[in-house]
Amino acid sequence: MKKKQEVKRKIYLTFPAEKTKEGLICEMYDRYKVRFNIRAASVTEDLGLIALELTGPEDKMKQAFDFFRKNGLKVEPIEINVIE
Repeated sequence: MKKKQEVKRKIYLTFPAEKTKEGLICEMYDRYKVRFNIRAASVTEDLGLIALELTGPEDKMKQAFDFFRKNGLKVEPIEINVIE
């Protein structure tokens, strides 16, 4: 059986204040097994912003993005690699 091609994506997740204490990134991993690397994070009373590098099959990546959006997070691609 051929293993699915893995892709790597870099995204920003923006969390509204009421979601910053929920373990949504870990829950995403538990559901879809898309590996994550937190590259940067900033959390205030009003907002959370996390830069993530995600690795997994394309179909699981799409499901992970949909999961984040359904849970009230904003998903934006990181166009320029400003973290490394």
